[in-house]
Formats: sequence, structure tokens, C-alpha cells
Amino acid sequence: MLAALRAAEGPHGTRPRSSPNAGVAVAVVGRVVKRRWFSWLCGVGALLALWRAGNWLWATPYSGERLNAATPQAGIQRAALAPPVLERASAPAPEPSASVSPASPPKPIEATASIPARTPLFTNTRNFLLVGLDRRADGTGPALADTLVVVVLDEQAGHVGLVSVPRDLYVDIPDAAPDRINTVYNVARRAKKAPLPFLARVVADTLALPIEHALAIDLGVFERGIDALGGVDVEVPCPILDRFLDARAPEGRRTLDIAEGKQRMDGATAAMYVRSRHGRSDWDRARRQQAVLLGLRHELETFGGFSRLPSLWDALEASVETDLRRIELFGLARRALGIDPTHLHGLVLGAEQAHGERTSDGRAVLIPDHDAIERALRGLFSAPSPGVRPKSAKCAPKDAALRSGTRA
Repeated sequence: MLAALRAAEGPHGTRPRSSPNAGVAVAVVGRVVKRRWFSWLCGVGALLALWRAGNWLWATPYSGERLNAATPQAGIQRAALAPPVLERASAPAPEPSASVSPASPPKPIEATASIPARTPLFTNTRNFLLVGLDRRADGTGPALADTLVVVVLDEQAGHVGLVSVPRDLYVDIPDAAPDRINTVYNVARRAKKAPLPFLARVVADTLALPIEHALAIDLGVFERGIDALGGVDVEVPCPILDRFLDARAPEGRRTLDIAEGKQRMDGATAAMYVRSRHGRSDWDRARRQQAVLLGLRHELETFGGFSRLPSLWDALEASVETDLRRIELFGLARRALGIDPTHLHGLVLGAEQAHGERTSDGRAVLIPDHDAIERALRGLFSAPSPGVRPKSAKCAPKDAALRSGTRA
């Protein structure tokens, strides 16, 4: 290129005005310089885009505190909650209102026995806590953690287990009186502690199950997420007729009337379905929650569901609370969709793992049997598919929730 320029110059370095070689050389140089600047700018732009994409994927925009694996310590002696101030409840499964915050906490319980030290289970799996926060019908008041599901992922064997924890399980709470597990989130808020790690720690200690990460979502956002997918198919084992307070409905109430079999549900119907007290048992409600989660997975596997992922992300992004990075969420979603359906298992901690009692102030709670819980968890990966009712279980009357006189 320099030789071409010199050839175009005159004897004293002057450039003849009419030399055609000079014009060609200048044009060549100009093109080369432009190409180099363009390539340089493209390279810088690509690096900036990669840097921004990496920051976006690696960010944890939903919560400022990582859990650092809430792991129960092996060998800890814990007090059993079986004191004389409790009396047997008449109903096997307590049903306090899910939409009203609990009354004042019960009086501190004096320990009367100790349970054996327990070694944490599933230390070679990845365990995640899913929390569904429910509020009053008018959207006010504290949110109760009424949906608690521990996801146990065995990556080596390719199995996933869902463990539903009863919301009325009576548990030890650090630096506070024992109370229902669904109040722990708000106990942490009142104590100005990070609520999600605090709840994960309580669940980990109660189940002797290490919790690596946690994710919480308001059930109202869950409803919008299902609508963003265009609905979800759910296997309904028993017909249900129930009514719910809903300020969006013309008369302030919304009716759930759903038949047995596979049903297509929009967001509002799915939210009522998982909240309903039909069956008079939190355990039936937990199975319905698992069935809807399974339906969501199936929906995302379809082409239509996959194409609506951006809409689903927009519906959930601003309202999710978790210590997971975006790239971790995407990775877990990919693994969940890749699991063989026959390797999905559901376990509901029920009457064999907890029994109903009443506190001295008359509140119904469930007292955990830690040995029975451990036995149930050991059989998790031989349990049936999530949401499946026991074969021996019978359907309650369709309007059982209305007959009880309670409203969700």
C-alpha cells in the first residue's frame, strides 16, 4: 500500500493532480481504514454485548442474600413438641383460614422429651424449596407461606421428587416461640431477617434435609403465569364445587365448579383449585398443588407452551423472590423438562407423619413425627407420580367445602 502511494508521488514528494494512481491509492487506503474501524467497532460491540449478557444471566435480581445451603447439622438434639398443654383435635387435619393471618402465637411449649439425633438425608442430591405466598382476598395483610414444596433432584439417577410440607406443621422457630410453619416467613420479616433463607433453614431442620436454594412466588403471580401460557391441563380425581372471595368478580365471589377427569384450567381456576378445602384436608390440597405443577411441566413441553415462554417470563420476572441466578433458573428449567416422566415422584407428608392437636389457646396444629418423616423421605424415589391420590382414598361430596361452612 505504501509502495503504491510513493509511486503516485512526484520527484519531491508532490502528488500530481491528474495522476490516476494517486486517486486509486487514496481510495484503497480509505476502504482499508473503514474496514478496520468497522471490524474494531464490531468486536468492541460484541464484547460489550457478551459482557452485558453474562451480567444479566449471572445476576441475582430477586433477592440480595444467597442461602449458602441451609443444611441441618447432624447430631443435634431437638425438643419434641408433645407437651401436655396440647389436646387432641377432633378433626384429623386442621383447617385454619388460609386468607387470614393467624392469631397470636401459642404460649411457649415446654419440652418433655427429645428425639434421636438425625443425619441429613439426600446429601448427594440438589434440594430446592418452592414457596407459594397467599394473601387475604383483598390483597392486604401479611402473606402466609401456605404452599411449601421441596424439590429433590437426583441428577446422577435422573429422578425428581416433590415433597409437600403441611402448612400447619408445628415447628421450632429460632429466637421465637414454636408455631405453624406457614407463619415462619412473616416471623422473619417482623424480626427484620431475610425471610426466605430463614424459612429454608426451618424447613431444612424440620425435615433433616439440606436446602440448597429457595424460590418464593405470590399465588396471584402464579395465576398470571398460567394465563400467560394459555392455561394448563390438570387431572382432577374428584369433582369440586367451592366459592371464593374475589374482588374482581361482579359480586365479590367466584365459583369453582369442576368435574372429574382431565380439565383445562385458566389461571383463576387453577388458583382456586389449589386453594380449595375440598376433602377437609391439607393433604388433599397438597396433592392438587403437585398435580398443577405437573400440568405446568407438561404444558411447557408442548410447542405452544414453549413459544409462550417469553410471556411467562414477563409475568414472573418482577415478582419472584429467590437467591438463584438467572442462568441457574434456566439450567434447572432445562433439567426439569428433560426428566423422564416415569422418574417424577410425589410425596405428601400426611397423617402417618403428623397428627392433629390443639394448642392451649384452641388453635389446630399438626405435630410432626420426625422418625416417620425420615422413613417417608427414604422412600421418595419409589413414590408414585406427583398429585396421585392413594387408591384407598374416597372422594368427598362435591360440595364438601361449602358444607363445612368455611371459605378459602
